[in-house]
Amino acid sequence: MTTFTSPLPAGPLTAGLEPEEARRLLGALHPSQVRYGKGCTLLLAGYENHRIGLVLEGSIEAVKTGPAGEQFLMAHMGPGGVFGDVLCGSSGYKSPVTVTAKADVTVLWLPYDAVLAGPGDPALKAAHTQLLRNLVGMMADKYFALDGRLDLLLVKSLRLRVLGYLRTLPAGPDGWRRLPLSRTQLAAYLGCDRAALSRELGRMAQDGLVALQGSQARILAERRVVRRQGPAL
Repeated sequence: MTTFTSPLPAGPLTAGLEPEEARRLLGALHPSQVRYGKGCTLLLAGYENHRIGLVLEGSIEAVKTGPAGEQFLMAHMGPGGVFGDVLCGSSGYKSPVTVTAKADVTVLWLPYDAVLAGPGDPALKAAHTQLLRNLVGMMADKYFALDGRLDLLLVKSLRLRVLGYLRTLPAGPDGWRRLPLSRTQLAAYLGCDRAALSRELGRMAQDGLVALQGSQARILAERRVVRRQGPAL
């Protein structure tokens, strides 16, 4: 059984498992723990991948490059995030995205065949079944998240795209929603440039549609959304 040194963060892959049980199970799947510096490439577009990556520390970004060289942010993950799972389950498709270390990151790589086969230890059979259930659930969640993002990108108005994105974020009791992405990342996610996004957020705040406070936003008056939408991007 392989041991790994970094703490195991809570996340969807190990949901429903006790921490020590999860460590034993993952350690029995022949993992490799790798540390990457900021900016390093973990997965390159155009190449096959047969490993599932579990972020233990730090953060990563997955970016897709369009035909004209434009870049779209597809995912941003911190500790507990899982990537490569959908690609591993495909029949020979190559990666459509490049995954890089947004900050220094530690990744636990799990061979896909080992994840499917399981550890071979009867004592870990129930834990392995739960892991597979989690894996299938994550793939389904990613499909519906991608479908929701496609709905946003089909909207011509940047204002409506921003509002649609904000609605997907959980709101606290006071209505504030934490923005997990920076302005640059959010612009890439919404398919516009950073300057256009900043201008539209300023207009939305000026129109009394949203309140902005650091990395938080609150929707104030959705009925005003149709005013001053600015150019479609």
